[in-house]
Amino acid sequence: MTKPEAEPLERAVWPSPVEMNALETLFWRADDHPGMRSNMLGVVVLDRCPGWDRLVARHEWATRVAPLLRHRVLEPPLRLGRPFWVVDPAFDVRNHLHRVRLPTPGSTGLLLDLARDVASAPFARERPLWSATLVEGLDDGRGGGAAYLLKLHHSLSDGIGAAQLVTVLLDPAAEPPADPLLPPAPRPGAASPAALLARRLGRRLAALPPSAVRAARRARVAPGDGSGRETRPADRLTDRVLSFARTTLVPPVPASPLLRERSRAMRFDALEVPAEALKAAGRAGGGTLNDAFVAALMGAFERYHRAFGVELAALPLVVPISVRGRADLPAGNRLASTRLAMPVAGPGPAERVAESRRRVARVRTPATLRALDLLSRPITPLPGPLVRLVFTGMFRGNDLIATNFRGLPGGLSLAGARVLGITPFPPLLRGATSIALTTYGGTCHIGATLDTGAFTAPAAFAACLREGFAEVLALAPRHAATPRTA
Repeated sequence: MTKPEAEPLERAVWPSPVEMNALETLFWRADDHPGMRSNMLGVVVLDRCPGWDRLVARHEWATRVAPLLRHRVLEPPLRLGRPFWVVDPAFDVRNHLHRVRLPTPGSTGLLLDLARDVASAPFARERPLWSATLVEGLDDGRGGGAAYLLKLHHSLSDGIGAAQLVTVLLDPAAEPPADPLLPPAPRPGAASPAALLARRLGRRLAALPPSAVRAARRARVAPGDGSGRETRPADRLTDRVLSFARTTLVPPVPASPLLRERSRAMRFDALEVPAEALKAAGRAGGGTLNDAFVAALMGAFERYHRAFGVELAALPLVVPISVRGRADLPAGNRLASTRLAMPVAGPGPAERVAESRRRVARVRTPATLRALDLLSRPITPLPGPLVRLVFTGMFRGNDLIATNFRGLPGGLSLAGARVLGITPFPPLLRGATSIALTTYGGTCHIGATLDTGAFTAPAAFAACLREGFAEVLALAPRHAATPRTA
């Protein structure tokens, strides 16, 4: 549910130090709250194991092209205001790279279990918030001989930013130049946390007079609401707050009684669907690939609840929406989000596609796209416990986060090994499940992160997920396809 990602940049000019934006601050400060750890992980399946030294060299080059990978978080004194991104003076790319071997027979199930464990582990907070793991000994029965796991903290990047970072790491040629020209490494600054805080306060004080003038002008010129009456600033603010609450904070329908429990245990499941078939199914229902994706998820939820004798009328759905522009640098967070009530029991697959189209279009308004940013800004200066309380409240009653973002063309390689597939696994953020879709080489790769406290029969839900996609794909008979468990 995103706009196309920005083109990858050959050289990202990232200033240092730089202040975290409001959303990044929320992800960072809520990370130690139960259920709010926001690690994202991508599983890249390779046809063979790349050379270790070559892989290390590629990451050294990538951290210079995308220098945020060399930045760590620096908190201001007493956590007054947002943290800063600063260059890690002790950065060594080898601290972020790991290699493991799967036990024989090296199945996809073992790989997903390992990926889950890697995603669950917290980051060292004094280092840059990413890691990569080379997994040897994979034998997935379809040519996969190794895998690569890239883990990012959500305060470092959103999904599209992560895809941009992957394009920096991957190469369009199977045998790229062995020794690419190394850009200069970013140099650490000498500023202390107190000095950075003082500098920020100085900038804010200097900006106060112009801001006051602009506010006074807006108060004098109050646009009407179409009824011939002037709309007071207080009324406009109230309208915005209510609109924001409806689309971002307040669950639109009650959460599922079947998925009420939460735990700290996760399960990863993966599915593959032909991209053209899913697009055709979306068109057959009057929508898009994204609408077909949402319709398939609703079908899966309907089947799972029916298996337990529960009729679920509607499901609360959280939808991340990208507001990233082409000028935005790789990594970073450029997100909005909204809540939807999606019908589950009753409609067939075609009706679900059409309903997804209508409901998503209804909430993609300028007010919605600005709502998350408007809330994040005033709460980030508050004490840490209060920040966590507000941010976790935003995900209250959350059964499903569903997101898709345009992926990458096929034919890419990593340090000489051919990439066969890329599957994203999003964080739960107190939800029962988070499900993400991206494409690679004409295939939709779907990663599902399940809270096994909510889904007491996770294997049954995985089967329902396959059936939900099969039902939607049947809308496009000329593109007949069967979802495949990855």
